[in-house]
Amino acid sequence: MPNACHPRRLPWLRRFLALATDNWPARGYLAVFAAFVPVAFLFPDSVYATIPILLTEPLSLLGVVIPIGPGIEDSGGPAVVLAAAITGVRLLLCALVNAAALGALAHHVRDLRTARHA
Repeated sequence: MPNACHPRRLPWLRRFLALATDNWPARGYLAVFAAFVPVAFLFPDSVYATIPILLTEPLSLLGVVIPIGPGIEDSGGPAVVLAAAITGVRLLLCALVNAAALGALAHHVRDLRTARHA
């Protein structure tokens, strides 16, 4: 079947991921975030465990209303794993949104510079 009969699925997702990964500032942000996520889960009591939350600050604080937080550690294994998975997915989505915003800002600055020198 030719590709013309299949519409492109989720073009907005492709554009979003392109903004989050197609320039150096956004890639650097994602690399720093990815470097500190294992630290946060392996050493939750260290000072460096809060860095992923600080890197995703504007959006990660919106998730504070989710009832997963202090006290969940006492409830047992499956609840702790579920809480960690939800927190990890939420932080990943926040990081992708922040990287896309940083990528859009980098594109805007680049376009302004090329327009100024043209």
